[in-house]
Amino acid sequence: MEDSLKQPDRVNVAHDYPDEPPQVTGSESTSVRYSFRFTGWPTLSQLVTVAVATAVYTILSWLTIALVPNPALGVSPLFIAIGFGIPFALWFGGWAFVIAYIGNFVGAGLMSGFPPIIAIPFGAADFIQLCIPMLLYRFFAYRFGVSPIGKDVFTKRGFLFFLVCAVLPNNIIGGLYGNYILLNAGVETANQFIPSWITWAVVNIIVTTVIGSVLLAKLGPIVERFGLTIRDALR
Repeated sequence: MEDSLKQPDRVNVAHDYPDEPPQVTGSESTSVRYSFRFTGWPTLSQLVTVAVATAVYTILSWLTIALVPNPALGVSPLFIAIGFGIPFALWFGGWAFVIAYIGNFVGAGLMSGFPPIIAIPFGAADFIQLCIPMLLYRFFAYRFGVSPIGKDVFTKRGFLFFLVCAVLPNNIIGGLYGNYILLNAGVETANQFIPSWITWAVVNIIVTTVIGSVLLAKLGPIVERFGLTIRDALR
């Protein structure tokens, strides 16, 4: 009888029921968990942040082409905007589809002088360049022991995952798709296709590696700390 009246041992909730993955070397551990479930709509502050990111990416897409034009093709060989777009995609989850399409369709398309018939399919190039990395990080980052928002990009494991998921395949395939649209629209000729694809892919890889990695490592923890990252699909 006395045994049944004894108080149970104290439960250490933080230890026995952890709500965060193991500490990732080189990143600040937080209790934020990321997934691709739909759990509702974002808060006002998150929505404003996504809107600002969309505007920034759109303006950078337009400025990049306006300030560093390619006279032969009408598109920029130095697309600085992609270095910001990848971090935006990882931070803001499903809203990456909105940021990617508006930024490329409006900024690199309509505002850069492309007619709608070209700008509409051309805008989808950033579905490949921004949204594929976001999906790969959301679905596989925890399995490989890296941060789902890339804030551990300056660790060996984090940088390798970054290269494989957010630098190489998306820029190579995105460059192929984008130049295919320009070729079929008559913006570039057949003999310009391969050089333009190589230039697009290589330059974007360099820009993403340099600018994207710095933003992920330095600003990612700050954006997360203020509760502005999107934890699930849209919230």
